[in-house]
Amino acid sequence: MYVLKNNKGSSTLEASIVLPLFLFFLLFFIYISNIYTVKGVIYEGAVETAEYMAEYAYLTDCFEDVKIADYPMAKVKFLEYVDEKALLDKYVVAGRNGISFLGSQLPDEDGYIDLKVTYFVHVDVPILGRFKHMFREHIRQKAYVGLSSDKSEKADKQDDDSRIVYVAKDGVVYHESRSCTYLMPDVRSCSLNAAKLKGYGKCRYCKGAVSGTVYVTADGEKYHTSRNCSRLRRTVYSKRKSEVTLPPCSKCGKNH
Repeated sequence: MYVLKNNKGSSTLEASIVLPLFLFFLLFFIYISNIYTVKGVIYEGAVETAEYMAEYAYLTDCFEDVKIADYPMAKVKFLEYVDEKALLDKYVVAGRNGISFLGSQLPDEDGYIDLKVTYFVHVDVPILGRFKHMFREHIRQKAYVGLSSDKSEKADKQDDDSRIVYVAKDGVVYHESRSCTYLMPDVRSCSLNAAKLKGYGKCRYCKGAVSGTVYVTADGEKYHTSRNCSRLRRTVYSKRKSEVTLPPCSKCGKNH
């Protein structure tokens, strides 16, 4: 009996040591995962901001009298494009306002949007305290200001291959613009009876109960009980043109 009681005491002691360590490392991996999520969200927002500033550069190039500060414009569009805002406010020092574009050139002397993003991420670790680390993202996007006649065809081909295009998950074409309507389906609401009369069937992915109002798209075949149905939202990836083997979109590709 003495040996048995002694063994129970050892097990309790081991558990009191191992359990806190397990919880510490579990919390550590959760923090690391969230930090890399923050990096991904900021990078994606920066890519979309660079795309917008590339288009905006055409306006400032055509109308030299237009004097609008590029930095505030880039910051406003970044805050518009970026997702997971609550996560950024939690882990980025000073929240979304702590993300700096200092050092960016919009555009630079070579006609590129050179977007440099700097921010600090902080993590509060129990017992050990707060840790802070600086991250940087660098996006270089060709501004849409045209090319002078003395540019060589080789340079033009290199610029074409390095520009950012957009591909939807399971998509069959690439898109020149993130705002192409094929990437952003036009969703409208209507009554359930009207949807059925027009030949729409029920979406099998919608879990909610059917009410008087449903959601449809012009090119779709199903009606949806929720505006947030995954079938109404498309996952879009930004890639360099040289990495894509798909043909261009027949709609947004006409302008390029």
